[in-house]
Amino acid sequence: MGKEEGASVAGAFWTLSPVVVIASSMEDKVNAQIAVTAVTSSIVHTIPRLLVGIWKGNYTHEFITYSKAFTIHLLRKDQIGLVKDFGFYTGRERDKFENISYTLGVTGSPVLDDAHSYAECEIINAMDGGDMTAFLVSVVDGGLLSGGAWMTLNDFYSNAPPEWVAEYGEKLSSSVSYSMDIIHNIDYTPWKP
Repeated sequence: MGKEEGASVAGAFWTLSPVVVIASSMEDKVNAQIAVTAVTSSIVHTIPRLLVGIWKGNYTHEFITYSKAFTIHLLRKDQIGLVKDFGFYTGRERDKFENISYTLGVTGSPVLDDAHSYAECEIINAMDGGDMTAFLVSVVDGGLLSGGAWMTLNDFYSNAPPEWVAEYGEKLSSSVSYSMDIIHNIDYTPWKP
């Protein structure tokens, strides 16, 4: 028993989490990223809320902080290509929506035309986590677009081409290196909307 076993248990929450696209807007720009840290945070079904963790190094973090809103999309298992489109590159260097069809939703955030489903969210609170921000959001709109089974990180590892998995591993190692320098630098100042 110990920290290593605890890390293994915590890892199950990561690899079994759904792979989601988080999309947001800032002024006249849109951006999106892949995330795996999203969980329900309310037992009141008539007031749906999520807790979504966004790494501070992601360009989308700036968009969310600015707009106080985003759309979260569940992906189907056959949409592994979107993981590469939205998760392997930064929106600082290329337009991730160049060949992606979307509309702007009620929050002004992009809603993908093709996904499993989506929920538009507005931030109601946030907590600094050092290298990431945990956003508590209220779901204000959403819909089921195609349904079926949604993708988990395990699905990505099992079905993506081996070179994609290797490239993702390199990207993750670089991100962890960045995070190690700031993960304990938590700002405990309460969030102000």
